[in-house]
Formats: sequence, C-alpha cells, structure tokens
Amino acid sequence: MVMNIQGLYAVACVTDMPRAEDWYTTLLARPADDHPMPALTQWRNIGTAGIQLICDFEKAGRSVVTIVTPNMGVEKDRLTDLGLDIGPISRGSFGAIAEIADQDGNRIIIAEPPKDFTG
Repeated sequence: MVMNIQGLYAVACVTDMPRAEDWYTTLLARPADDHPMPALTQWRNIGTAGIQLICDFEKAGRSVVTIVTPNMGVEKDRLTDLGLDIGPISRGSFGAIAEIADQDGNRIIIAEPPKDFTG
C-alpha cells in the first residue's frame, strides 16, 4: 500500500529566526503563514509543498532546498532586483538551475524543468 501523503515541506535549518524569516519573506515574496512552535516558521501551499525554517545551530548551513519555477530568466531578474545574489544559470537537457544561499549558507536551488516536462 502506498503512503497517504497530505503534504510535504522542505526544511532549512537556521541560526537567527527573525533574520532568516526576513530573508525568506523576500525570496518567496510573501510573509510566513504561521509559527507553530517558537523555533519553527513555515510557508504553506507554495506550489504543491511548503517551506519550513527550523532554528538549529548545529545543522544550520547544511540544508538544500529546491524551488521549481516555470521561467528561470524571470525569476533570476526578480531576485537580482531584490538584491539577492543568485549564481549563474546552468542549462542542459535537464532544464536550468541556479543557486542562491541564505545568510547561514543553506543552498536554495532554483530549477526550471525542460519545456516538455509534464511531472
């Protein structure tokens, strides 16, 4: 029997929750949806998933989050205009990817699937 999954969250571990929440609010262009626990901030319903920030000094800077966008060029321009330093775009048969890091060094991969991708 297949697991009945209701939701899925990508998690980034951070050291300074207010600073990280501000940065991710800029990245995602909307405020967090809620703070279910003192060391947890989350954005729900981002595409088909969510993003959580967890204050964890030992694991901060080791997280990798992938965000899929339909148009890498538009997203790179938007992030650059906001003052966020996104790396170069790599393109191939896989689509396109670029990387940005938060203040703790967590890697956020911005990905654009190939034009014929249906998944």
